[in-house]
Amino acid sequence: MNKKLENKLTMYEGVWTLFGKNAEIVNSVPMLKSSVEEFGTTLAAIHLKSSEVNTATTGKAAMKYQAEDDMITLLLPVAAGLFVYAKKQGNVELMEKARITENVLRKIRDTDLAGRSKTIAALAEANVQNLVPAGITQPMITDLKAKVEAYRTALGVRERSVAERMGARTTMEDHFYKIDDIFEEEIDPAMELIRASNTQFYNEYFALRVVKYTGIRHKPEPTPAPAAQTTAK
Repeated sequence: MNKKLENKLTMYEGVWTLFGKNAEIVNSVPMLKSSVEEFGTTLAAIHLKSSEVNTATTGKAAMKYQAEDDMITLLLPVAAGLFVYAKKQGNVELMEKARITENVLRKIRDTDLAGRSKTIAALAEANVQNLVPAGITQPMITDLKAKVEAYRTALGVRERSVAERMGARTTMEDHFYKIDDIFEEEIDPAMELIRASNTQFYNEYFALRVVKYTGIRHKPEPTPAPAAQTTAK
């Protein structure tokens, strides 16, 4: 939630507290009561969506990075064994497919890394007997294939969590717009119904309705340079 919305939410909370302290007055005007109840329901929805925004990706990135580390740790020796075998055989095409470094793997896109790793695992599977002299065994290749799939799964989970977070944020912002409409179109006009009989409550409400934009820094205006002084001759 950005600072502007945080400040607006602070205003909402203040108004909601005021309504709670003056429930008897609010309830005495059915039109006002109905609008305040809708405001409270929407405010609760904002808190729910805010929680979803804050927790949607929690742990997902860590899971992805752990799966990546596990996969690369096993991918490098398998690819090295495959490269050495290809070089001894003079298989230039296989050499190029197996030629990888950790530095490159850490820099390429996640989807490219997943594809590259899957290719290496498949090539190793196809040459499993030829890789035995390099110490690359079938269990290692099977483990690598499992780690590639775990990494691909972690990527999918992370992407879904990012989408969920964006969806929750959009819904949360829609709730802010809805509350603004409730205030401007319903509660503000309805407060005029109790202005004469409950002036203090009326004044407190509109005082709280002002959003205080705290924590927003503005660049200071530059101080003009002093005018040059001339010496009279």
